[in-house]
Amino acid sequence: MSEPIMTHSESIEINATPAHVWAMVTAMERYGEWSSENTGGYWRKNEDGIPGTGQVGDEFVGINRIGEDEWKALVEIIERQENTTFAFVTGGTAMNLAHWRYDLEATNSGTLLTESWALMNLSPLMIEHGDDEVQFRAATVSYTHLRAHETREDRVGPGLGEKKIGGGG
Repeated sequence: MSEPIMTHSESIEINATPAHVWAMVTAMERYGEWSSENTGGYWRKNEDGIPGTGQVGDEFVGINRIGEDEWKALVEIIERQENTTFAFVTGGTAMNLAHWRYDLEATNSGTLLTESWALMNLSPLMIEHGDDEVQFRAATVSYTHLRAHETREDRVGPGLGEKKIGGGG
């Protein structure tokens, strides 16, 4: 595996059980509610015509938008350990653009959620627009993705709160 071009990791403590947080993290069709660029999406069907459910090897097509630009992005689930770890790769394993990973750890007050990403290869848009695009996208996702997991009651359940633990890239 090649070295990442750029990485980021940040954690927050959420006043909810790992099962509640897990339900949100693995609900990819809801990512449009908290992503800076994703507006929704759908699970691809396998060779038997059955849509994916978030198991390893399943593929999700995210519909993304920045300004007037809209595109679809394939992601493939690469790791899933119930209530503990969920990871996917943007572009699928074939393009290997960015690895996203969510780690959950039970704490005395709820769940420590750590979101990590590693940019492995530049997307066509990043190649076309250069380093400014890479830096813009990195800053945008680093700021918005985990903030959304600061879980308002309408997203996960009643009585949830958060405390930021740390971050860095």
